[in-house]
Amino acid sequence: MIRSERENKLFQVIAQQTLDRADPLWLAENIREGLDWSAVTQRAFDEGLAPLLYYHCRNMNMLEAIPESTKKYLARIYAETSLINLHLLQEMTELEKGLEKRDIQVIVLKGAALLKTVYRDVALRPMEDIDLMVRQEHLNELKNVLESMGFAQNRLYPDSFAKGILSIDIHSDLLSSHRIRSRQAILDIRPEDAWSTSIPINGSSSLYRLSLNVNLIALSFHLLKHRYDRLIWFVDIAEIIKTYQSMLDWQDLIAYSRRVRADRLLLYTLLLTKRLLGVKVPDDVLTDLGKEDLSPVERYILRLRLMHAPLGTAMDLLWMFQIRGTGKKIRFIRENIFPRREVMNQIFPDTSYRFGAFLKRVILVSSQVLTDLLALFRGVLRGGLPPL
Repeated sequence: MIRSERENKLFQVIAQQTLDRADPLWLAENIREGLDWSAVTQRAFDEGLAPLLYYHCRNMNMLEAIPESTKKYLARIYAETSLINLHLLQEMTELEKGLEKRDIQVIVLKGAALLKTVYRDVALRPMEDIDLMVRQEHLNELKNVLESMGFAQNRLYPDSFAKGILSIDIHSDLLSSHRIRSRQAILDIRPEDAWSTSIPINGSSSLYRLSLNVNLIALSFHLLKHRYDRLIWFVDIAEIIKTYQSMLDWQDLIAYSRRVRADRLLLYTLLLTKRLLGVKVPDDVLTDLGKEDLSPVERYILRLRLMHAPLGTAMDLLWMFQIRGTGKKIRFIRENIFPRREVMNQIFPDTSYRFGAFLKRVILVSSQVLTDLLALFRGVLRGGLPPL
């Protein structure tokens, strides 16, 4: 569904920890004028912004202008996110102790690495799991530590562990190439490169986070991998830029992205973050990354995303402009549509014979492609796509 300009503006305003000078007045006026709160709260939840919506309304003393049921719902999401993340941080402390005993290091990835650093209030960043990167030689030892903490290994996904409401995914590189090997063609970031620039978390000897440049590239990969689906992942990028603006050297970031062949990936992320959330990314940075060289296909897909068109597999076309080499592109397409047997068994665990899994995959992909073609066709008919 194409959303209204007012609704898009609302989510752009709340998608930040600190409101800009003019934002409180706009927010107060539009909340008092009345909104379709059922639709707004559902979208806020889907986008990962429900805690931020509650946070700003509470801080502005605007909760009385919200329907009682909506207020209770948002308050519950905010409280649950806070409790879950505090529990997560407590488990990370226990994990740290277990790792120190064995002299093992892990890099905390994505949202979990942003708590208490980028996000001042832990309730503002909903999370579904914790992602850890570990050196290959320490993989089994890390699994033993998790099992000693009461985490159980997933039957289908051996690198995933769960304990109550928490789950932990283990990675040996930034691209999860143990599942899709052709992802190695996307970037030229080796695990040792990420380790060599990693930074201890609060002086820890076992918990690390990615350096600023590497983290922005890794989060850009994650965004495209998930088809730019949720605004909270763009909020991560925006808040990182704001938090580390005194440390961020744009030219150094551009040079690094070129060195690891991530300039296209970074360009997509910065373009969308600037347009969706109003983040101040210098125009010359976007130009240096190749904004003027974007193909018509890239521009069209990115502009559809700005209209919140329901794109799925069409977003995957952007990988073709990131991966260099025809052979690598073909292998990437083939493996993503029809991955090797153990991955197919994870996708279709109830299918006991190989042809059945193959047939289900064909039907699923075909359905996604048809849905995307319809969305693209509607975009053509609608016209008036926003500029990049």
